[in-house]
Amino acid sequence: MFSEEIGGRLKEIRLSHGLSQRELGQRLNTSTGHISWLEAGKAMPGGELLLQLHREFAVDLNWLLTGDEPDCLPDQSDGEVRVLVDHYCRADVNGREIIRNLANYAGKERS
Repeated sequence: MFSEEIGGRLKEIRLSHGLSQRELGQRLNTSTGHISWLEAGKAMPGGELLLQLHREFAVDLNWLLTGDEPDCLPDQSDGEVRVLVDHYCRADVNGREIIRNLANYAGKERS
C-alpha cells in the first residue's frame, strides 16, 4: 500500500510535466520498465532516484514519501493566493492540472 501511494505521486509528477513513462525514465536515467514498476507500487525508489526527482523536478521528497503537503502557503495578507494554493493542495491530479493551466494563462495575459 505504501509503495502504491508513492507510485501514484510519482505518476502525478510525470503527468503534470506531460511526460510518458519512457520520457521520465530517460530524464532520470532509468528504464521505462522501472518507472512502470514504481508507479504500480511494485518497487520503491532508491536514494539516487529520489535525489534525481528532487533535482530535475523540484519534488518535495517529504511529500513524495508521505503525501504530506509542504507548508507553502503565502502569509495571511494575501488571502486570495492562500485560497488558491489551498485548493491546489486539496485537488486531485486533474484539478491541479487545471489550476496550473489557468495560472500559466493568467501569467501570459499579464506579460
